[in-house]
Amino acid sequence: MINKKNEAVLLGYKLLFDSKGNLVTERTSTDLAAMKESFSEKDYHLLTSVLFETKTRLDKIHIEIEKALDARK
Repeated sequence: MINKKNEAVLLGYKLLFDSKGNLVTERTSTDLAAMKESFSEKDYHLLTSVLFETKTRLDKIHIEIEKALDARK
């Protein structure tokens, strides 16, 4: 999703509450490999590392949210 000519959302995370009362998490990420030619080699490797670390941490948050919700049942 491009916000401006020279910007792109590389990673997004949403916490949604739907009309049925369900709490949903949603993570979206850009296929960086498909955009490799848009970055210098240094920037590409930096972004790859940052996205990997961020996805790992968001997965942990997602699991914690699920556990907390399951504990309420």
